[in-house]
Amino acid sequence: MFEYENKIQHWINRLSFLLRSEIQRRFKDNGIDLSAEEWALLMVLWQKGPLQMGPLAAITLRDRTTVTRLVDRLVEKKYLQRANAEGDRRQVVVSVSKAGREIEERVVGIVLPLIKKSGEGISEKDGETALTVLRKMTENLDDSRN
Repeated sequence: MFEYENKIQHWINRLSFLLRSEIQRRFKDNGIDLSAEEWALLMVLWQKGPLQMGPLAAITLRDRTTVTRLVDRLVEKKYLQRANAEGDRRQVVVSVSKAGREIEERVVGIVLPLIKKSGEGISEKDGETALTVLRKMTENLDDSRN
């Protein structure tokens, strides 16, 4: 019999659901109108800067339709802005707006304690090992997409 509770993938999935749920609850409790999925897009754009929709979809592992919907909501909330790509008006570049930059520190301040809590009781060495294992598992699946 397949014992899913003995597989790391089960715990990755469970952790992901718990983190998303708790992040959304904390945002709501702090008066921040963001879903976990919207936050994931903002995180990428805060770190990488303006991106076209295709690369943004690829980085966040979402289809372009989903990314377009999320971007639409974030533009409506004034956290993102769109512009035509330089030299190609058919391409759209998404960037963080002034309002999106203004909430970054507050949002990160809400998320960091949760990240810290999830790592309690885990040694630095075990954390590094887990990170190495998860990166390798991700690499294995990324390779299978080609």
